[in-house]
Amino acid sequence: MPRLPPAEKLALAVRKGVRDEYESKKEGLEKQLSDKLGVAWTFDINPLAIAPYAGDSNLGYMLHSYADGAVYMLKYFADKQGAEGVAELNAIAHAHTITLDVDEAGTNTYNGCEVKDGKLVILFNEKNFGVNTGQAFEVDKVLAALNAAPPAPGGDGAPKLSFAARNSIRNDYEPKAEEIRQKIVKLLGREDIKLEPNFEGLYATLSANKTKVDSDYESRMGYLVGEYFDGLAYLMQYQKFGEDDMLQEGFNEAVETGIITFRIVDQLKYGSYCEVVIEDGKLYVQSNLDRYGVNTGQAAEKLVDQL
Repeated sequence: MPRLPPAEKLALAVRKGVRDEYESKKEGLEKQLSDKLGVAWTFDINPLAIAPYAGDSNLGYMLHSYADGAVYMLKYFADKQGAEGVAELNAIAHAHTITLDVDEAGTNTYNGCEVKDGKLVILFNEKNFGVNTGQAFEVDKVLAALNAAPPAPGGDGAPKLSFAARNSIRNDYEPKAEEIRQKIVKLLGREDIKLEPNFEGLYATLSANKTKVDSDYESRMGYLVGEYFDGLAYLMQYQKFGEDDMLQEGFNEAVETGIITFRIVDQLKYGSYCEVVIEDGKLYVQSNLDRYGVNTGQAAEKLVDQL
């Protein structure tokens, strides 16, 4: 449905409700949010633009309910995503402003959000104004909005990794990468082992072939690469690399750089889902687009044959 024109004027009782229920409490909500996010955030909601959707509801109370719900959920987002997630939020929603608008596309049953002109926008379904007001900034919705947002002005254009990919790497790969590396170090008795996930190359390949991979490839990228590397460590342990000097020597001679990396190839050489190959002194854990993310623990089944 087309956007409703804004009200020309609010009735006295409505204006009083907006003043008492929303405007008088706005500064306190802004302070809570600013303290949590580390920079000054503000609310910029136009009651005249929202009034036509409010019907007989208490407009001031509803505006406060949306604003209060936004603060509560963004504080939860900050706790869940940590300092780096907050930094991403502040950078992408660079206006540090929250506003309220109708969901013209009708994609949300009740409420959702988007980043527009650097502002974080609460979107409400016009048929359900005032319903479930705290849902707009649920973590998954904020993550999706940040991922869909254009880059901030003054940057170098589109980043090499999307927000969803960066978030996956930060939350699902980086916390366990060193633990996985140490497993392999211990098995080989070699401290200079390096894990090179090649995320930018992987992201470029997956993004260029979206029809061939799962739609959530961005949000699972960090997790899956970690699973490939952890599967390698598990099978090396199963193959008793930690107990066999000959296996250690064979690996260390063949993989002279100590680099273990991941890539997508057009065609696997011998594996059904994934495999390892040694090239230029590096160990490549690899899969193809059709089997990417499937049976990630099988890659090193024939590692000994490669040595």
